[in-house]
Amino acid sequence: MLVRIRPVLPIRPLTSAIFPRRTFFGSSKPQSYEISRTLNGTPRQLYDIVSDVAKYHEFVPFVEESFITERCSRNTPSRAGLQVGWKDINERFECKLNCVPGELVQATSLELDLFENLETKWKFNEVDGNKNKCKIDFQLVYKFRNPLYDRLSFMFAPQVSDIMIQAFQKRLFHIKREEAKLKYEDKRADVGLEKL
Repeated sequence: MLVRIRPVLPIRPLTSAIFPRRTFFGSSKPQSYEISRTLNGTPRQLYDIVSDVAKYHEFVPFVEESFITERCSRNTPSRAGLQVGWKDINERFECKLNCVPGELVQATSLELDLFENLETKWKFNEVDGNKNKCKIDFQLVYKFRNPLYDRLSFMFAPQVSDIMIQAFQKRLFHIKREEAKLKYEDKRADVGLEKL
């Protein structure tokens, strides 16, 4: 009796190409968000607000402390840092800054313990020759070293980016209101002096 022997094929595990999987901790690639807005303010006003990192704790949500540690020869900030807190998460980090007055603020994290990558870029441009309107382009690219932080940020980053833009917009409104108030008070004082 002849017995036919069939070759035994090795059992291969199913590959992710057939069944794509997403891990709980999210992507291994840096995340990126871009926002563009047109605001009622000059490029210089918006640049001044964004480059003044030392005041972020006054108006940016989740920023508990903010500081500038170095300035370059043009007196623009070249190194600055933040302490950020949310619920039980509290982290402090520093960034190298590249500031071009009225045009650009770019920050790159120096802290490799917290981030594998963190870069922000703010670009300021006049809108159609109107000096009192500014188009801002904001770009955020980041990846946390901690997979839990990375996953949390993946869920909340779009909302947080929008909240940040709104905070800077409110700061612009506040500064313009204060400037208008000072001009009004100066005019009243001038009128009062003329009456004397």
